[in-house]
Amino acid sequence: MILETRLALASLSLYRNLWQDPVISSLQELLEVLDETDTGSQAKLALASAWGDFLYRLHATGNSFRQHLLHLVLHDDNPFSRTAEMSTGDINPAMRAAVSQDLQRLHRLYALDFSKLLTGAELDVSLLEGFSEPMGQTDYRAILDGSQSEDARVDALANYYSRYSRGICSLYRAFRWDGRETLSGLSFPDPIRMDDLIGYQSQKDALLDNTRHFVVGLPANNVLLYGSRGTGKSSMVKALLSELDGEKLALVEVSREGLASLPELVALLRQYSLRFILYIDDLSFEDYETEYKGLKAILEGSLEARPDNVLIYATSNRRHLVKEFFSDRSGLDEEIHARDTMEEKLSLADRFGLVITFPSPAKQLYLEMVESMVAKRGLMLEREELQRRALEWERSHHGPSGRTARQFVDSLTGV
Repeated sequence: MILETRLALASLSLYRNLWQDPVISSLQELLEVLDETDTGSQAKLALASAWGDFLYRLHATGNSFRQHLLHLVLHDDNPFSRTAEMSTGDINPAMRAAVSQDLQRLHRLYALDFSKLLTGAELDVSLLEGFSEPMGQTDYRAILDGSQSEDARVDALANYYSRYSRGICSLYRAFRWDGRETLSGLSFPDPIRMDDLIGYQSQKDALLDNTRHFVVGLPANNVLLYGSRGTGKSSMVKALLSELDGEKLALVEVSREGLASLPELVALLRQYSLRFILYIDDLSFEDYETEYKGLKAILEGSLEARPDNVLIYATSNRRHLVKEFFSDRSGLDEEIHARDTMEEKLSLADRFGLVITFPSPAKQLYLEMVESMVAKRGLMLEREELQRRALEWERSHHGPSGRTARQFVDSLTGV
């Protein structure tokens, strides 16, 4: 059994990335120790250490060994998963055969009986029991448990990659890009929904309509959301994930440092079938900063076409995103073609096909925001008293806005 299991691991062809997983790596070490013929004290010590390391790494995942193995297979990034995700036709016979062989080897691992494997080793196999079934895995156990034909298993796996993507993009729907040529998945994205945002209905409708078109492959625009601070521009973009949950939509937050490497990010995302919105918050540039030129090229103007699965949504408090001085317009400085400089600065905002404006909320809308938040939190205050205190708060703080309303409600601790 030990040799057969080691051979199954060693002979994986398309799923060789599994070797890099800490649990699989520790299992390989355990099998090597078990395969030794030495039975002395040093061998027992090595076996106890290998078993302990395997248990530690497995328990760190929160899954049983079978669950973890299935998780690795479903989210692997390999030639087959890439082809299955992006292909509109059949998988070529040679690749299907390779996948089929790998699934046979993975089935051997999936069916591994640790009590037999560790016979006579005086190790507590019961420590591998008691794991609960992760949500969403039940329908895909047949890929590894051997209950389906080989063709059915390959097809089921290909359909999974086509529907949910692969690698890190099958694990998350929210990411961060900081310009280091790698995506960081966000396990706990903001759960805010559109219904949590009071007012601004026309802005919600415009943003949702554009995004729904994008998700289903219809023409859609890059979007600039600009207006007064605290009016919910950023929250509205983040709410798209929960509002369109179940769609092939992902949100990538691009940091200030990541703007310079936008071409690398776009090239990376082109390789996936998900629809990506690059979210740039509080976008603006000083007159001496030049990062906006790269952003302009991505929006419109590069020789390489922007992939149809990528859009840019940016928020800003300024309609014209690059700071401009009166001297830019007067031409009294030393630059001969001052008008050209001014046009270049203004053209960045023009490249967003859809501009959504967020004015400061009127007094009544501000009070509606406060009352809605108070009701959702179950706080008890007389309406007149609540409104009086809310108005006092906004006058002494930042003026009426959604952010001011939330900060005021946050201050009502113990009410």
